Amino acid sequence: MRDIMMLLHETAGLMRRRFEQAARPEGLTLMQWRALGLLERNGPMRQVEIKEALEASPMTISDLAERMQAAGLVTRQTDPNDSRAKTLTLTASGHAKFAIMRQISDAVFDEVALGIDDETKMALRNGLNAIKDNLGGAISLPDKDARR
Repeated sequence: MRDIMMLLHETAGLMRRRFEQAARPEGLTLMQWRALGLLERNGPMRQVEIKEALEASPMTISDLAERMQAAGLVTRQTDPNDSRAKTLTLTASGHAKFAIMRQISDAVFDEVALGIDDETKMALRNGLNAIKDNLGGAISLPDKDARR
């Protein structure tokens, strides 16, 4: 089992590097790409929620938010329920950039899965879900309505 876990760790690192390579021509870091995805899926989010979901430091998320705002991908407003908190919202440019990144990620996923048959994909999916469950499951975000 140790060899499988090492392969999983090494594969995750290789995929991360492959996604970074794919994102580079679009002028995004992997962290920015992941933040775009969170905002596309969840709508406006407080910076602290993004920090928790991306497992990053407050300074990292603050810098990320400033750069994404300067690039016109997000707006940043004071949270109406907490004047100390900032909420990020995708702009039209942010949605468009996400659509481009979705196409790129689909191409990377196709590349990664090349030559893997459906039966192997299902076995891999089942095994990885079991590992994830054993580790405590997914990191959950608060319900969208509960955040407001």
